[in-house]
Amino acid sequence: MSTVGEIVQEAVNFMNSGSYELAFVPTVVAIGETAKKAYEKDSASEIDYRRFLKENWPLITFMGMRRALPLPMNVPFGLRRIVPSFNVHHGAEEIILLAIRETLKFNKMPQAFTFNSTGTFEIKDGRLLLPSALVCGLLGSVIFHPSNKDEVIGDQYWISISDFKMFVSELFGRKDLVERIMKFYLE
Repeated sequence: MSTVGEIVQEAVNFMNSGSYELAFVPTVVAIGETAKKAYEKDSASEIDYRRFLKENWPLITFMGMRRALPLPMNVPFGLRRIVPSFNVHHGAEEIILLAIRETLKFNKMPQAFTFNSTGTFEIKDGRLLLPSALVCGLLGSVIFHPSNKDEVIGDQYWISISDFKMFVSELFGRKDLVERIMKFYLE
């Protein structure tokens, strides 16, 4: 079994090559492993993923969706085929939870989703386009989570938070640091 640090390293490698769909899979796996550690469980459930998103929502939106909100938006038909009850207007949190759940189920991002570089949610050709920076925001929620304070990663890996570019190895579990950065930009 890979450590959270190794999973994060894989996600960063894909992200740095611009392969956001591929980066999303290890990012989601890292969220699951972090949720298991944080909530002291053998396996994470949808309730745990929902709780994790809710607890980390300010960081996720700050790092990954600053321009993407507001929602709700009507989801494409392809998503309604995956989950028939998903047929009303939904907000970003519910859409991301669906993407996480379906990615974990099939170990790949569902075809109904893809990423764009515009920083917004869009519907195009029957697919829901997520902001590519969302991967960074979700990855940040894993890296800065206190339960990952003992994780390690090679020194050549870094992540950007606004104007700050920092080594990932120095950020594991440092929620205090990201809160200072967010406070700096949001005040």
